[in-house]
Amino acid sequence: MVAPFLRILSQRRRAITLLPEAPTRAELEQIVRAAAGRPAPDDTAPWRLIATTRTQAPQLAAALSGLRSLPDVGDGSAPLKGKQLRRLAAFRGSLAFAMRGGMALALVFRPAEDAQLSRKRQRMEALAAHTVLEAALCGVGWGVQWAPRESPDQEVLHDFYGLQEREEILGWLFVGRVPAAEAREAAAGPKPQTPLEFLD
Repeated sequence: MVAPFLRILSQRRRAITLLPEAPTRAELEQIVRAAAGRPAPDDTAPWRLIATTRTQAPQLAAALSGLRSLPDVGDGSAPLKGKQLRRLAAFRGSLAFAMRGGMALALVFRPAEDAQLSRKRQRMEALAAHTVLEAALCGVGWGVQWAPRESPDQEVLHDFYGLQEREEILGWLFVGRVPAAEAREAAAGPKPQTPLEFLD
């Protein structure tokens, strides 16, 4: 069991390109359940995931841009000016961000008030979860890109996801298939260096 797990960890890498394909809901639930592991008694994970599909990317992009609805670009007969133009530019940039792969998994930090760990420690554990999730997804053949991003209006983004007051989005795991040529190149690439030193 140990050797296959170490091989998965050593072979994982950030996908350069993600094709617009996504795992099924059943497959994703199985992967996330395995990545979450078995919690200690009376303990809850300080994170959760919210999935959106590629078809929901425009709505996600609007929320990332601080917009509560898709921007109105008119019929093209009149040039856009000022605030309208800035909103459209922000939306287009966010849309390019949100359109990667076939699915976006928002990693949400949800601190527990009665936990033994401090909020800071809980947040660190939640942020570290993306590494385990990435390894689990890569281990079953999916490509992953981890991407944190700030929103100009956190309230709009929180409303889009229906977050509770104390919850916070730490970033997104974009998931999709990796092109076959890129996967072969990654498999044949150089072995990763070991960032390890011993103090004698």
